[in-house]
Amino acid sequence: MRRVLFSLLLSISFFSLLNAQNITKDSEYSQNWINFINRKTIDMQGALYEGIPGGNLVLISGRSPFLLVKEYHFLGARSDSQVYYTHQVPLSYFYESAPALGVVLVEGYSLNGSKLTRYINYVNAYQAKLKKWEDNNIISSNNTKVAKPDAKWTDYPVPQPEDVNWAEGSYAGELY
Repeated sequence: MRRVLFSLLLSISFFSLLNAQNITKDSEYSQNWINFINRKTIDMQGALYEGIPGGNLVLISGRSPFLLVKEYHFLGARSDSQVYYTHQVPLSYFYESAPALGVVLVEGYSLNGSKLTRYINYVNAYQAKLKKWEDNNIISSNNTKVAKPDAKWTDYPVPQPEDVNWAEGSYAGELY
């Protein structure tokens, strides 16, 4: 019963935080972005993505420089020019001997004129949670991270929108 109550309170807190930041697909900012990005093309270093109805970005040509991501799923906008997208990455990308599971990563994007900036780094609080998890579940050796056989994958700290570090971005591409 405690676990169910804790999960319910955690879910309510998460959605309250998202709503407090206007990070829902129903917010005015999100609707503005969805309308703006529809049928626009983004050149991400030679990979062309197109905005489709609903705000997602779909690879239409080329090879993605960002982990061969074929589709970015629109999560919501925090302003008319700052948005969140998600995509899934296999855990084996980060850790050797990880199971065939994927983790959903959250990224921020900002638009200034036609230039798109990508925010893939996370705030220190998230980095601390990840480090704590890795200390208990990962063996690091010679710049290689290997998952322990008994790693607790259900406890992996999945990043949330509030974990995106908006102070550290890099050029992602051009909007046409």
